[in-house]
Amino acid sequence: MGPVLSSLVNLQVIERNLRQEKQKLKKIQNSVAYQKQHIEQSKAALLAKHEEIKLTRLHYSRLELELKTREEEIAKFRLALNTAKTNKDYSAVLTQINTRKADKSKLEDQILALMNQIDGDQTACRDIEKTIETESQKVSQVQAEADKKKTVIDQEITQLTEKRRELAQEVPGKELAFFERLAKRYDGEVLAEISQMNGRKGDHSCGGCYMTIPLEMVNALMTRDEVIYCPSCGRILVLDMQPKQEPVNHK
Repeated sequence: MGPVLSSLVNLQVIERNLRQEKQKLKKIQNSVAYQKQHIEQSKAALLAKHEEIKLTRLHYSRLELELKTREEEIAKFRLALNTAKTNKDYSAVLTQINTRKADKSKLEDQILALMNQIDGDQTACRDIEKTIETESQKVSQVQAEADKKKTVIDQEITQLTEKRRELAQEVPGKELAFFERLAKRYDGEVLAEISQMNGRKGDHSCGGCYMTIPLEMVNALMTRDEVIYCPSCGRILVLDMQPKQEPVNHK
């Protein structure tokens, strides 16, 4: 392998390592963000539950007021029983009392159900508050661990970035421009190693897209130090990912 391809192989290795470290950093950041999102969801659930309790209490107050009205009506009709002059009047007043009593019983059942609902919602609020407290402690731990890992990864990224800059200087300008463009397209996997298809001699494929590579391209790579692109995916083809000689500076 000549100096041009060797330079590209070295650059590919560093590019891959650099992207792996950046992925580690992103994973750490996502982990912290995920935990914080959990807390925000719990806080939103707590707020919603408080709103439910507020609305239930308003409904409870309205029913209590209605219950008081029914009790007052029952008391009024009981007094009217004492002044009823005929059996018909007495029966009519008694019907009104029984109707109000039935209404009162329904209201009492509804009020009891609302009381139980409020108790249940308050219990749920306490549970959510405990969850928020636990999750907050967990976030603090995750954040502390993430900060430690981030420091190490940031240092590694800085070193790899500098190494990449140095190696990029060893690649000819035209080839470097192609490399950078392909790195964006293929997430850093610019070079593709040629391999034999099913172990058959003379049949070769691209390690990136697995499409067939013409034999003349393989022969060219064996004899010349030049950049050859896969006709299917456009990646830079190499016979292997181990440079045979140290690259030289072309600039």
